Amino acid sequence: MPQENKPPQVLREKDVPMFGPGHDESHYISVPIQQYYSLEGVGNVGVCHMQPGDETCVFGIEAQDDGTTLHQYGPCDEFYYILEGEFTVFWGTDADALESSYVLNKGDCTHYTTGWKYQVRNTGDVPARFFYFLTSPPGIVRRFE
Repeated sequence: MPQENKPPQVLREKDVPMFGPGHDESHYISVPIQQYYSLEGVGNVGVCHMQPGDETCVFGIEAQDDGTTLHQYGPCDEFYYILEGEFTVFWGTDADALESSYVLNKGDCTHYTTGWKYQVRNTGDVPARFFYFLTSPPGIVRRFE
């Protein structure tokens, strides 16, 4: 059966709802996000918004869920592109002692591969935003607390 071509889609920022603290308290996310697209078997695309000092919970992107993080995304990849502001990313294998870190500024991009836990903090003095893409391989199981 031939696949039907769909026209390109456009979403305007003003039309994408904000989820998370201060916007939709029932949503599992720990900082405000706008999720633009969620494509089955491909991934999620959105923008994370953080005030100075805000930080995410610790995320796990590991093949095996050891139960030590609030959000376990499973074996996947995640990319961030910094739109504005400054972020420090803390990462490692122990959710209670993320031993490594690096700073990201406007225009920087980072790629998280399977096998790590990480947390992001706005360490700048202005509101900051980053674009994210989280892959969603077929059959992946995710956990959110």
